[in-house]
Amino acid sequence: MICGFDTSLSVVAGAAIGYDETLRTLKGPVFISKRWGRGYHYFDRLRESARSHEWILDLQALMNISLGVEEVFITQEEPWPLGMVGGKMSSALKQQAEISGAFLGGLVRYGFTNVAQMNSVRWRQMIADDLGITIHHSKWKDPALCAVYDCKPEDTGKFRSKQWAVELFGEIIPDWPDIIASKDGNVPKPESSRAKPFQPDDRYDALAIMWTWAEELSKGPLQAEIQEAVKPRQTTKNDKLARVKKALQIS
Repeated sequence: MICGFDTSLSVVAGAAIGYDETLRTLKGPVFISKRWGRGYHYFDRLRESARSHEWILDLQALMNISLGVEEVFITQEEPWPLGMVGGKMSSALKQQAEISGAFLGGLVRYGFTNVAQMNSVRWRQMIADDLGITIHHSKWKDPALCAVYDCKPEDTGKFRSKQWAVELFGEIIPDWPDIIASKDGNVPKPESSRAKPFQPDDRYDALAIMWTWAEELSKGPLQAEIQEAVKPRQTTKNDKLARVKKALQIS
């Protein structure tokens, strides 16, 4: 089982794929998400983050599989890039790090040791490779996406994970509402709202984090079926999409 998590002060989102030895097939991707509103107490967020092992079990239940901790590989986006913060640390970044630490602590406390953190550059590079662009801001941000996602030009880069998910996985990935800023915090955009979203649902990022981790792990001793599903890109995007559908048993 391979999991990817995006954690922040407002949400924990996870995505996973897993191999069913009984049916000899790869299952997923499946998703979980917990979003906290503005009035949700910070220590309640920490407590729920520390229950991260329960989210792993929830993801397994969604795939109807049961695995030992040694068979689960987990990666989480790091709270911020190494070297980004210097001098006095802001309160928001401090809390971001604490949420991340609580999440990791919950995993290690319950025996999950195949755990890693991932810099956002790694999963964005994977997306850029698949989309045929670069992560340079002049290519990563594209004003043409404003017409697709009804967002501001400066926010278009945040929607690359959703664009990638739709192009690669198609209809098997839900079309979750995008996220807007409101008096209640960062919330899914209601159908009646005219507010411009500033990012897609965090589960799209979690999917990209998970898929990048799976591709990197496929270079190691994983099951042959998972290696076939996520082996390094050596073919066209259409060929890769066919591989994914075959691995996930999609017609």
